[in-house]
Amino acid sequence: MNDNHDMFPEIPDDALEHMADPEIISKWPQKLTDLLHVVEQRFRDAGADEQQARYIAFQVVRVLSTHHGGQTFYLPRGKRLETALRDREIFETFSGTRGSVSELARRHQLSEMHVYAIIAEQRDLHRRRYQPALF
Repeated sequence: MNDNHDMFPEIPDDALEHMADPEIISKWPQKLTDLLHVVEQRFRDAGADEQQARYIAFQVVRVLSTHHGGQTFYLPRGKRLETALRDREIFETFSGTRGSVSELARRHQLSEMHVYAIIAEQRDLHRRRYQPALF
């Protein structure tokens, strides 16, 4: 049995067994292959062994396909991506532990007013995602 079965119980243990074959990967579009390799390498860099990294990389690609397959979506990069990730981190830290706004401002080198604005914006985004408009 695969060690990752607890993380992905809905996927049979041998479902992705042959997905790592170069013959199969060569038939994938180049961007998808690049995505797979980037994710796999990141998990290796984080300490996963080759087999774990590959398995998790395929799972990540599969989840992305489930949520975004067939769609075109924009993935920001550089400063815009870093700002979006920072804002989400601030919101999660504040929401999860009711972290101090002054501490968050100091950690991210922002004013307290800016942190409050980020929290309000992220709260609104969170609300819209989980509570669709009634009208």
